[in-house]
Amino acid sequence: MSSIQRVAVLGASGPLGQFIVPALLQSGFDVTVISRPGCHIYTGTGANAVKVVEAAYDSLTALTTALHDQDALIEAFNPAATAQKHTIVQAALAAKVKQLVTNEFGHDSFHPNGAELPVSASKIEAQRVLEEELRKAAADGNAAPLAWTAIITSTWYDFAIRKGFFWLNPTTGTITRFGSGNQKTSVTRTALVGEAVVAVLREPERFQNRPMYLASYTITTNELIALAKEIDPGRSWNVVDIPDLETFKQQGLHLWSEDRKKGMDWLHTQAFMMLSTVLVFDEHNRYGADFGEKVEPGWGESREEFKDHLKQLIKEGSK
Repeated sequence: MSSIQRVAVLGASGPLGQFIVPALLQSGFDVTVISRPGCHIYTGTGANAVKVVEAAYDSLTALTTALHDQDALIEAFNPAATAQKHTIVQAALAAKVKQLVTNEFGHDSFHPNGAELPVSASKIEAQRVLEEELRKAAADGNAAPLAWTAIITSTWYDFAIRKGFFWLNPTTGTITRFGSGNQKTSVTRTALVGEAVVAVLREPERFQNRPMYLASYTITTNELIALAKEIDPGRSWNVVDIPDLETFKQQGLHLWSEDRKKGMDWLHTQAFMMLSTVLVFDEHNRYGADFGEKVEPGWGESREEFKDHLKQLIKEGSK
């Protein structure tokens, strides 16, 4: 039986926190939200049931104090906050936190080709820093009891459809097909993200010091087009083709370079969206978007389950 009961969350007010915090509360964990000074506080489901403490991510003293008596730490912040990874890990070690769930929850940054595109750089660097800090702690004679798990989910398809940046858009009746449309990509429902965090905390030894791969379903765009027509046969979907993915990639890299020169917030740029799209649709799965064979046993869903969820999203988006 897991000895983890008290769980701290960084970034609870963001999209990930809206999925993770309710799942933790529903599963009986004691949740503490660590909020940065001057930032939004958590107002999602169960807000009245969480403890809120304030600490800057770059303050070792404040973070260590905030993490006192916590069994686990969940990094749910946006990738830009990985710049404070050294301090976060040092604080977790100093506070004797047992389990860290790192800020992954997206594309497979552990894939050997992940570093080829800059959109994965912050997460790759954060993992390097984590392992460096654990080695230093061990070399200093500390037991370094902090274990970690990285949850890889790829695209949160229900969240993306509702926000209008999935390749199927029920509001406009458009499906965008990149390349041939035959590249498989793994996608995940947001509800499974919270469930996965709970699973890690309940059985930390099972997922210790490794990535956990999670996907609802693995599908190609052409299969998605056929499924959409099957769900709503009377609807005329407009399929927009972007056949030359290499040119699309080069355009994204050029924009990325220009944005960096201007000091722009890279997370909210067209370049970020374009290069993330390249990660998903490379014809040869160069960046590991199809990780269906790596999904943890029992975590995948059937075609019918995926179809039912997609049907609800299409109905919701068509209103």
